[in-house]
Amino acid sequence: MLFTAFTRLALLTPLLLLTSCTPQADSPPPKEEVSSSESTENAAAENDSDSTAEMKTEDKPASSEPQTWKQDSISLTAATWPQVQAEIAKHKGKVVVVDLWSTWCLPCVRELPHLIQLQKDYPDKVVCISVNLNYDGRGEPAEQGPEVLEFLVSKDAQMVNFLSVTPDMKVYETLDLASIPVAFVYDTSGSLAKRFDNEQNEYGDEGFTYEKQIRPLVEELVKGE
Repeated sequence: MLFTAFTRLALLTPLLLLTSCTPQADSPPPKEEVSSSESTENAAAENDSDSTAEMKTEDKPASSEPQTWKQDSISLTAATWPQVQAEIAKHKGKVVVVDLWSTWCLPCVRELPHLIQLQKDYPDKVVCISVNLNYDGRGEPAEQGPEVLEFLVSKDAQMVNFLSVTPDMKVYETLDLASIPVAFVYDTSGSLAKRFDNEQNEYGDEGFTYEKQIRPLVEELVKGE
């Protein structure tokens, strides 16, 4: 049985009554009227301030390093979906499996160990990538890092692990997803071989599994490289 985004919202209804996934900022207070001379002086001051801010921004080197959490041999890196796609593109010549999951999704948690084992069984021919979707738009994505890393460490997830910094609902919309887990399998040329989901109930109430559907496809692609 799949956990849909709507199922998650139903389970979290009491909490969502108090907070929203896309909270709107409070309306600003009405502006006080100022004289034309004061307005001119304020505008000049703001322009000077903006110029100073721009100069400081240009002088300060931008950080290109994504936030990463590490423990033992396990690491978790914050990323957007385009950054995940860039990682996929780096591994042409190998079969790539990308799994979208969350710690609150029971089917995801059930299947994740099979993704981890697949990586261990084919370390030179397969690249397994987990993309965690715990971040729902409230607070900062980094707040999810320690909890997700702890879970990955408990499973000995020695593979490429990403934490999505894009809110989960936005990811669903971008990829046209109705639920998770979802797995994407790419062949050695980098082309999508199969997207695994159960939105059409293709795999019954149990949903797809690594042992029955994903591993056989991966092994077929590895043999045909």
